[in-house]
Amino acid sequence: MNRDPFDLTDRAALVTGAGRGIGRAIARGLGERGAGVVVAEIESARGERTAADFCEAGVDARFVRTDVTDSASVESAFDFGVERFGAVDIVVNNAGMSQRTPAETYSDEDLDRIIRLNVHGVFYGMRAAARRWIAAKRGGKIINLASFAGVVADPLSAPYAATKGAVVQLTKTCAVEWAPHGIQVNAIGPGYTRTPMTEPALGDPASRAAALAKTPLGRVAEPEDLVGAAIFLASSASDYVTGHVLMVDGGWTAA
Repeated sequence: MNRDPFDLTDRAALVTGAGRGIGRAIARGLGERGAGVVVAEIESARGERTAADFCEAGVDARFVRTDVTDSASVESAFDFGVERFGAVDIVVNNAGMSQRTPAETYSDEDLDRIIRLNVHGVFYGMRAAARRWIAAKRGGKIINLASFAGVVADPLSAPYAATKGAVVQLTKTCAVEWAPHGIQVNAIGPGYTRTPMTEPALGDPASRAAALAKTPLGRVAEPEDLVGAAIFLASSASDYVTGHVLMVDGGWTAA
């Protein structure tokens, strides 16, 4: 009998920012397909609660406190995953932040913070995975969280959009660079998704109306809307896919 191409049994996934929002939904979705899950989260109470919730639902999950802006912390998270599961096969670089501020008033501190989290944090996760897989002469799957704003304009989000554009190029360039090692690098580009991060924008009637007007499907996404794309990119179903940004944006970038 042929194996279900979406089955993740005997694989392990490390998901950053897995304590809430899109990261939590993806982590649980991968776990429900059979993967062991490393809940890499900066807030200990949230991360421990998430891992406990997953375990109660039958997912083999473990929490490790991880600050993705600290490369040593990211390396330690990978070491933890290898120690617990024997290997990390799938990496989801989800942790990130947004900020809606006019570009001319953006502070140096806020600029540095968003770049460190959204760009450095993603690259540290990619690099940690690739180093280990190349040394072990094995492949793996890297999934980065980009955004519709990484490919089209989203006013009041210039630095955020710039960081997501950087994620798109990290994805494409490293996909080509690491292809000879059997490492696949892809990204998911969400549209506006209902999470704690987007509450301020979606809670404002004018901002919400503007977002819906640009979304042909006529609604914002729920975190669960991103899970299918992640399972596809994490599984053997996508073994001939690399360097791709899978837009899950309700049609925003197609319109």
